[in-house]
Amino acid sequence: MEKSPLVKEKLIEQLRHQIQSLQTDQLVKIPSERDLAESFDASRVSVRAAIKILANEGLLVQLRGKGTYIVPSVLLDTLYLLCSRDIKGNDPFFTNFLVEITNLAAKQAIKISMVNPEHPMESSIPSPLVIIGQIDDETLDEIKSASGQLFAIQRYAHRDDIIQIYFDDYRIGSKAAKTLYDSGHRTFTLLGGPDKYDSSRLRKQGFLEYCQQQGVHVEVFTEKMNWEGGRRAADSLLSSGLTDAVFAVNDWMAAGFIQGLRENGYQVPADVSVIGCDDIPLAAQISPRLTTFSLDAKHLVEELLSAIHRNLSNQTDSREQIVLSAAYVSRESVSNIKQLRE
Repeated sequence: MEKSPLVKEKLIEQLRHQIQSLQTDQLVKIPSERDLAESFDASRVSVRAAIKILANEGLLVQLRGKGTYIVPSVLLDTLYLLCSRDIKGNDPFFTNFLVEITNLAAKQAIKISMVNPEHPMESSIPSPLVIIGQIDDETLDEIKSASGQLFAIQRYAHRDDIIQIYFDDYRIGSKAAKTLYDSGHRTFTLLGGPDKYDSSRLRKQGFLEYCQQQGVHVEVFTEKMNWEGGRRAADSLLSSGLTDAVFAVNDWMAAGFIQGLRENGYQVPADVSVIGCDDIPLAAQISPRLTTFSLDAKHLVEELLSAIHRNLSNQTDSREQIVLSAAYVSRESVSNIKQLRE
């Protein structure tokens, strides 16, 4: 029987009171739903609903795979964000990241302040500062001297003075190659972007190294990581000979490539299998729906804010790195040659 609104409100208030009594200047993990249900003589469904409400109020933060934590009482007032000049306004991943961090920060009463990438040193920048995109070392050193602790949502392999939270791009490339290989494909093409972008370089590296281990040759085309880049790559590949399978380092390239093939009378996945990366909305809307990798921006933001809270509570150091796994999203653009042969 469903509990009355009055009982639900009482449960929420009791849980809120207990949380406030346990709140410190550090992240504190709360008991499991089952333990809380026994403690408050309530159903787990009711406890789960109460936790969700208190998370929306900013009292709790739910970290995927780790549990639910009480937000520290020493609240972070303002979080500063600095976007690299290379980040485009229509970049789907970073747009989604900004939406998620704005939403979660609002729940924790944290203000978001953008730092001008053209003139980051106009004034001293209070910490914490989150770097979005790739920035050269000289500028990073100047910013760090003005701000203190820096956080980055991408990999800076050569630096141990920045707390880094990022997706495992190398593993994405390796997983894409393994998926295509296990599906029976043996001739591959890689659509990559400029190596100055870590995500493109590492996805390419992971893909090529897996193929090398299997003794598989890969045609590599480097283009701009957008629709037109993928479209041009289709023309180039068709002139040299179509391979069994293609991995594009992002979905925009994959979508442009598929369109280029279609205009020349080829079909995906009947003639060639295609995998993209980023799981932008378009990936589920084009025909065929694109097989890709999803980079969960909400999970990234949760881990970022958790790392910031730990740093403010002196529970971490500048060498911390949090590597996140992307989720493989199987749709319609990859054929299984092994099954067809059988």
